[in-house]
Amino acid sequence: MLAERITQSLIKDCGVNPELPLVVGVSGGADSLCLVHCLREGGFKLIVGHLDHALRESSAAQANALSQRMAELGLPFFSERQDVGQFALQNKLGIEEAARLCRYRFLFKLAREHGAQGVVVGHHADDQVETVLMHFLRGSGLSGLTGMQPRSILSGIDPELSLFRPMLQIYRQEIQEYCQVHDLEVLEDESNADLSFFRNHLRHELIPQLEQNNPGFRRALVRTALTLSADRQLLETLADEAFGRALVRTEKDGLVFSREVFLGLHLSLQRLVIRQAFVRLSPESRDLGFEAVERALAAITGGTSQTPLAGGLWVFCFESEFVIAPRTYQHWHRDYPQLTDPSGLKLKRGGKVKLNAGWELTAELIDVSKYKSLPEELKTHPLHAWLNPLDLEWPLEVRLMQTGERWSPLGMVLKHQKLSDFFVNQKIPRSARARWPLVLSGGSILWVAGLRIAQAWRLLGDENEILHLQLHAPDQLIDPVKLK
Repeated sequence: MLAERITQSLIKDCGVNPELPLVVGVSGGADSLCLVHCLREGGFKLIVGHLDHALRESSAAQANALSQRMAELGLPFFSERQDVGQFALQNKLGIEEAARLCRYRFLFKLAREHGAQGVVVGHHADDQVETVLMHFLRGSGLSGLTGMQPRSILSGIDPELSLFRPMLQIYRQEIQEYCQVHDLEVLEDESNADLSFFRNHLRHELIPQLEQNNPGFRRALVRTALTLSADRQLLETLADEAFGRALVRTEKDGLVFSREVFLGLHLSLQRLVIRQAFVRLSPESRDLGFEAVERALAAITGGTSQTPLAGGLWVFCFESEFVIAPRTYQHWHRDYPQLTDPSGLKLKRGGKVKLNAGWELTAELIDVSKYKSLPEELKTHPLHAWLNPLDLEWPLEVRLMQTGERWSPLGMVLKHQKLSDFFVNQKIPRSARARWPLVLSGGSILWVAGLRIAQAWRLLGDENEILHLQLHAPDQLIDPVKLK
């Protein structure tokens, strides 16, 4: 019996608790009418939800008709009308994707309001064939070729409640026969015949041709998806481990990975890590296509500075890291001091300024006797600078390097060097140089923070007071030598 197969799948494959309520998404088509009828017969506690997409003139009348039929079945019915066409335009989405998002948002909202354990929909075996074939033609990876799962989480819509599909082993013909036997009057959606939609083209033209050439095509594709699902579960476990090893940190709008660790992974795991990052950052998007994944791989391997991925996300490559983030992402080196305000900052005597990621810069004047009592380790530590304070102008200026700027670092007498060349010699990554903080007095560079003081401001030995500049590293970095 079809009803028994559906209810058994709902409990066994989907893991549904028969004592808790369920929201059933019903469109009025044969699959959803069959589903709700079978679940009602099985004694499940149901709340029926229907979204009118406002894409057809007949949609409002069909919503009313559906309301009457659910009333006849004694089921609570909730319907909402949304302008999906306008939503698609505003969010730059295709109609099918926009309709999917609006429909699931409505159904999961309904589930939350009624304390349901999740949402049940009528996707069946023929839908699975169409889905897998669409992913195959787009060049999807294993996650796409396994198709829809009996139980899944749509993290971009609701990270906790599940979506259940108990009809993935049941074909359209069986569903239509069930509707005929039980006198379920199907509400036809004329858009299902519109071949301008890619899925309809597959359903009405391509799949029948493939089935004609190979009468077992649909069943073979469903079996393949089932087989690959088990393989996918194993690979996803390995991919989760690889993702954790390669991930350096999670930032506000992006994921930062170690290039070295990533490039040491097997090619299959590299692809899965990219797909997993895409899903985490763009949970409402569909599966990432093959070309996008390969484009990202080429960029990471070759060190291309920035490359589009998909869904508004880009891949940004740096010396030791790469980032997957929106195009507006700004990379801050957490292990280097970086000035976040391009207009510069003022540093007062006894004051401090905040840099990126917890770094700070302080300035103070100390008595020469105190300086002489300090350990040599502190006097030579790169995060501390000791300078002659003669002719200092307060407040000090903290700013970025200017184009073509030159200076005389300690040890360079009567000569000047481009700051850009100095950074190269110090092996500072290109992406960190542009935001590196310089400390100046009256327009004269005192200190390239953490690297070198200027020759003109060195200690001469006749000072009564000494200017002490210090970089304070964030707690997560190695704690520098501190002034006692």
